[in-house]
Amino acid sequence: MVTTMYPEPAQRVALLQLLFILLLLTLSISAQAEEAETTGFDHFTTGFPLIGRHEFIDCSDCHVAGQFKGTPMDCGQCHNGIRAPGKNLQHLPSSNFCEDCHTERTWLGAKFDHSDVFGECQDCHNNIIAVSKSPSHILTTTVCEDCHNTISFDRVGRVDHASVIGSCSSCHNGVIATGKPADHPITIEECNSCHTVFTWDGAEE
Repeated sequence: MVTTMYPEPAQRVALLQLLFILLLLTLSISAQAEEAETTGFDHFTTGFPLIGRHEFIDCSDCHVAGQFKGTPMDCGQCHNGIRAPGKNLQHLPSSNFCEDCHTERTWLGAKFDHSDVFGECQDCHNNIIAVSKSPSHILTTTVCEDCHNTISFDRVGRVDHASVIGSCSSCHNGVIATGKPADHPITIEECNSCHTVFTWDGAEE
């Protein structure tokens, strides 16, 4: 007597799922092959690979009126507000090298490159567009780069005393900046009467 073995219901479901996945893979490969045969073109060969958001736009969005030759490859030549969305009205005054700050995936989360920005520090660093001097900042002119670099406000490389407003003791009071040590001769004169802006040493009496 021959006994016919049938798969358990759970095994049948698993086999059907596997067959379905294999069918999808076959169709996907077939569609890609058909597309390759139809277009016969690999966009990577242009030097402008379609990555990020560019991968999902229609060819005609870039290749206007079916014109392929001479299509701009620089961001700013397409993203000019006419051919493709460009800088909005609130955008900082900058060059058109979008890729210096942005990626192909999104305009958001830009990594800022000060070398592409036009104008003075205070044009942006005014506590409206970008962070500016805090209430506890010493009295100075608005020329940020006299003391700060473009990497961080937190670390001051040097203080350009020519940009400081007020007298020496406005800052050199032992709170904001180093003041007179305990063994300093008693005087009511300002620091620069004896010292230079470069060092406390070698004071003139």
